Amino acid sequence: MEQIDIKDISGAIQLTTLINEGCKRKFTLMKEDYIMLKFSLENPIYFKLGSYVECNFGLFEVCDLQKPAFNTNTAGYDYELQLDAYYWKWKNKIFKYTPETAGQEASWNLTAPLDVQAGIVLRNLKALGYTYKGQDFVFSIDFTVENKSQLMSYDNINILDACFEMAKKWDCECWVTENIIHFGRCESGDAVDFEIGKNVQEMSQSESQSTYATRIYAFGSTRNIPADYRPIDETVVVNGVVQRRLMLPEGTPYIDAYPDMTTEEAVEQVVIFDEVYPRRTGIMSDVTTIEVTDKVENEDGTTTEEKWNAYRFRDTGVNFSEKYILPGQELRIRFASGLLNGLEFAVKFNPEGKPEKLEDGGWNPEAQLWEIVRNEDYGRPLPGDVLFPQDGDEYVLSGWDSTKITELGLVGAAEQELKEKTEKYAAKSKIDPSTYGCTMMSNDAYREDGIHNLYSIGQKVNLINKAYFENGRQSRVIGFEFNLDLAYDSPIYTVGETAAYSRIGELEEKVESLTLKGQTYTGDGDSGVYVIRRNDSTLATDSNVYSALRSLVMFLRKDQADGTNFLLKFGKFIDSMIAGKGAGIYPDGRGQFERLEVRGSAVFKEIIYNRLNAQEGDTSYSENGVIESVALESDGTYTLKLRKRWENDFTAFQEGDIVYGIVNNLFSTGEYYASWMRVLSKNVPANSISVLSYPDSEVPGGKNYPPTELTIITRRGNAFNEDRQSYWYLSATTDKCLVWLEGVTKPVLEQNNYYMILGRLPNLDLFDNLPVNYKHSYIFARAGIFGELYRVDWQGLPVQELVDRGFWSAEVASSDNPYTNTQERADTVWHYGCKWKCLMTGTADEPQYAAAGWAMLEGNPEFTIGIGSTKGWYFDIETFSTTLYITGKLYNRDVTDHILDADVSWTRDTGNVSEDNAWAVKRAGAGKNLPLTIDDLGPNYTNMRVCTFKAQALLRDGQQFEVAENFVTF
Repeated sequence: MEQIDIKDISGAIQLTTLINEGCKRKFTLMKEDYIMLKFSLENPIYFKLGSYVECNFGLFEVCDLQKPAFNTNTAGYDYELQLDAYYWKWKNKIFKYTPETAGQEASWNLTAPLDVQAGIVLRNLKALGYTYKGQDFVFSIDFTVENKSQLMSYDNINILDACFEMAKKWDCECWVTENIIHFGRCESGDAVDFEIGKNVQEMSQSESQSTYATRIYAFGSTRNIPADYRPIDETVVVNGVVQRRLMLPEGTPYIDAYPDMTTEEAVEQVVIFDEVYPRRTGIMSDVTTIEVTDKVENEDGTTTEEKWNAYRFRDTGVNFSEKYILPGQELRIRFASGLLNGLEFAVKFNPEGKPEKLEDGGWNPEAQLWEIVRNEDYGRPLPGDVLFPQDGDEYVLSGWDSTKITELGLVGAAEQELKEKTEKYAAKSKIDPSTYGCTMMSNDAYREDGIHNLYSIGQKVNLINKAYFENGRQSRVIGFEFNLDLAYDSPIYTVGETAAYSRIGELEEKVESLTLKGQTYTGDGDSGVYVIRRNDSTLATDSNVYSALRSLVMFLRKDQADGTNFLLKFGKFIDSMIAGKGAGIYPDGRGQFERLEVRGSAVFKEIIYNRLNAQEGDTSYSENGVIESVALESDGTYTLKLRKRWENDFTAFQEGDIVYGIVNNLFSTGEYYASWMRVLSKNVPANSISVLSYPDSEVPGGKNYPPTELTIITRRGNAFNEDRQSYWYLSATTDKCLVWLEGVTKPVLEQNNYYMILGRLPNLDLFDNLPVNYKHSYIFARAGIFGELYRVDWQGLPVQELVDRGFWSAEVASSDNPYTNTQERADTVWHYGCKWKCLMTGTADEPQYAAAGWAMLEGNPEFTIGIGSTKGWYFDIETFSTTLYITGKLYNRDVTDHILDADVSWTRDTGNVSEDNAWAVKRAGAGKNLPLTIDDLGPNYTNMRVCTFKAQALLRDGQQFEVAENFVTF
């Protein structure tokens, strides 16, 4: 059970006591804030004012003298010691206007905005030397609080009551957290469900003392109002006093909270807004002083003259007359700015008695003069040398008939202001003023980490109870009560829209509910900081902070064991086995890491390789173990103690096993070497083996090394047991292949030990006569059984097997075993000296040019043309006439029919270029047949005796073509 220290004002411990059953923590907004400790003592201790306790709930002090009760049964003293929150001691100090001086201004008035009034509170606290853990107090005003000037009357009131009175006057609430005095609506966070039967054990309703009304009769102040400014109306006038007050606009006798209410539905209330009246804000100018001499009678009967300055000013914005002064009232001004802001003084109009009007009927500016009457209402004569009026100061005048200057429209504006205030008041008065006590279930509040689910003051709540609400009701926590020993044990929350306001000095109770949202602070020249509490979804920025409890809930501890129900990420974590990065641990225990290094051992119930199992170095698929210690025996053998990987792990090595391990020297040169041994015997209980190291001449490389600690050893074969002479290993360092060995009886392998190799082939004699590229991968096996075997080229395309079926035969093409083409094989034939490949199974085409079922593989690929003459090659020059024609040949076959006439051109060469070109143009469309006469031989043929005709033909083959040329000479 926890203990708590009670210390005196100097910090010395007076008593250390257990937090016993019955110890309480209780808070009610603007009413109480304390802890109560229950304990018993044999001898009483007198706890003086200022004794304090500091615990998880805050700082608490003894603010009232308390006495224990004598227990007749135990002859001891029983205490129920109440320690109030640290700021509650303000109730013992009078609120003064000028706390820095020795003045006795305990009763005073001030008309000023809330920030000015709160600033005087700070001055009082500073004068008393009150701080919160060394920090000066500041105030915070919610931005929705109308920081307007209002009259406050303080009559021997204490500082705490003064704060609560301010909250009442400005329709807000007041509470203190650490060194901040808050004014506004105590509400924060997101709404948490309080549901009966789910997390609420009991929910009770308490009627509030606040007024519930739905029809409001509102009146303003009597200031600046003549007795008959509104005609007498017996339905409105209650008595003669009411008649002199400002009223709602004509035609609006009252304000209803709901439209079209019946008489039975109306709950009536009369409300007076004394701060609303017709008023004008004037501006002072031409501020001057006159010297005044007072004669003061001394006690001895003599008189003394006292001189002081009286202040006068003008206001050019209005012309005033003494006739405007209300009968029986005194003209007064209240400063609205300047050094005298909020202070009230009587004033004299036209103190020199000059005529108000000139001879022409106009206003006399000399008469528009005002003199401020000095008073000592604020603990000193004012105005004075320190606090005095200045040009530009604003003021409000009262005691005059505002209906006299109709052009200002002051009465109508004041009536409209009264209506707006009444509407706001009606909206608040219709709210259910009841409060609800919610006793929570302990299992909802309890948390294993000790940071229990306790809600703070102002936490928004959604009440769910069909007995009270049809659709629930949203409200907030305005009070709570916890057990100090077990805070999670059925905590009680008071939930409501209206706080139970309490003045310490037993003043009247009344604070209206006002729905406000936001936490913007201003006060004492400093900016407050918004605190994000638990159950608050406000986004974190550079201008707010997390509360201590919110931090404990959100962040992992570094000073004690902690855990989280959420994914724990390290670095830039991306959840993916293939494309992921960083590290992460999930609430279900799953983890992802880029790399895991274990210095000791890792124990797995199951290992699952998710598509990728990467291992470095060589991998042995055989019995293995890790050498834990090495002992060299006197006979030259070694005793190797093997590490146990789990509790019942015993070595699987057998007598005669050939074992080896590779050692990497990490601490010096980084080289690695192998150690070869043969198992002589094993000791199962000790989990050790006795081994003999092979001589250098019997190991690969001709050099053996003794075994060392932490070496991983594996079985390679066995000297005499054939069943243990097989060995699988995967080499990623030297051989770079997967190998299956058989018949291994010694460290040095023979060629007949290799039964299968997958990967790069080792340099063995049996591969010398093969065209092996030792940088390529192969499959070597003693035998192979294949269901199907596919061949592909280096691009991954299938490689067909060509089957030579001899000379082409039309009979075979039409038989039951025709020429075929499949993915694995294709038939080939020979035809006219060329080798053809079958392209379509069952084709009946003859292998030749343009045959769709065949492709030429081997033979004469040249396309040629020949030139013939229809009348031979012997002619009589005088009767010359013949036709030249061309024939085409490809793949040793005639392809003339496939040559188009348009793809044949003829040219002539007689030596006369211009004549030859003209002839070529003339015979351009001759095609494959060119008729000739004597004229085609040229004009000088008989003299030249030579003429050459050249033919060029093009053979089209799909998108390709072949070109051939030939010529004849006459």
